[in-house]
Amino acid sequence: MECRSITQQAAWETFVRAHAPRSGAFLQSWAWGEFQEALGRTLRRHGWEENGRLAGVAQTIVHPLPLAHAYAYVPRGPLTARGWSNEETYERLREIGAREDAAFVRFEPPWPAYPVRKHFIRTRDTQPPDTLLTRLNGSVDERLASRRAKTRYNVRLAARKGVQTDAPSEAALDDVWPLFEATARRDKFHLHPKAYYETMLSVLSGAACRAFLAVARLEGEILAANVMIDYLGTRTYLHGASSDAHREAMAPYALHHALMEDAARRGLKAYDWWGIAPESAGDRHPLAGVTRFKLGFGGTRVSYPGTFDAVLHPARYGLYVLGRRARRMV
Repeated sequence: MECRSITQQAAWETFVRAHAPRSGAFLQSWAWGEFQEALGRTLRRHGWEENGRLAGVAQTIVHPLPLAHAYAYVPRGPLTARGWSNEETYERLREIGAREDAAFVRFEPPWPAYPVRKHFIRTRDTQPPDTLLTRLNGSVDERLASRRAKTRYNVRLAARKGVQTDAPSEAALDDVWPLFEATARRDKFHLHPKAYYETMLSVLSGAACRAFLAVARLEGEILAANVMIDYLGTRTYLHGASSDAHREAMAPYALHHALMEDAARRGLKAYDWWGIAPESAGDRHPLAGVTRFKLGFGGTRVSYPGTFDAVLHPARYGLYVLGRRARRMV
């Protein structure tokens, strides 16, 4: 198989729709690539043919490194028609690296049971390897019954308290940005610059792949806000924020309930919670509390192997690792 650039959107989307993973398919969508380009990043769409048919694709973001070097990142990919062995995957990533003069290629195998062995170095996760998928089939009452008792109670309590939801919402990012900043400070998580979300909401506005805001209010005050993405029948909870005020109103419960019901009415099949603690993790895991909240809505755990680096130039990679460690010590 020979690596080549894919320039036809229809061919790309047809392949992704047929072979995308259950969680994170939007990361390999054509629209996500357009979003990355709008951020000013270098975006490549690599493909491989076998017997005259497309056999694999890898949407790749090329990140510059010092000294005129770079690394290539394939989020939740590459995608394949038949599955590749470790050797085949390494060869495909090596081809990407050669085309981009990359010191290494970072990738996230999109196959839950993929046995990652030689050639690859485990690194810090970029996308969450463990998530929860909640099916949206059945009636409203059946969906509510599938949730834990405390979750059902809190959804109804929010309604009694008078929480109102807009899901999707016409609110502007300016309206919710202070809440996102406050949540990031409180919960100590990384928040992208505001322009990142502005670009996402602007670029991902089509019917095929859509990003949007959703908010919950009490007497006009925004208490919870989410950034969501709809793609391939799945609604993904990408980013969220909540206020310390009126926590007894249970606004996040109301907002997710509204988003799930809206998704079901639109014919979407699953709600992806986009990140939970591994099943074996204890109560001290940083995501333990968030995981309990999400599990209350019911669903199936899905786990991927994680994030790996295919090292192509060991000396360059060694310099990269040393530089990254130095930055973290500052």
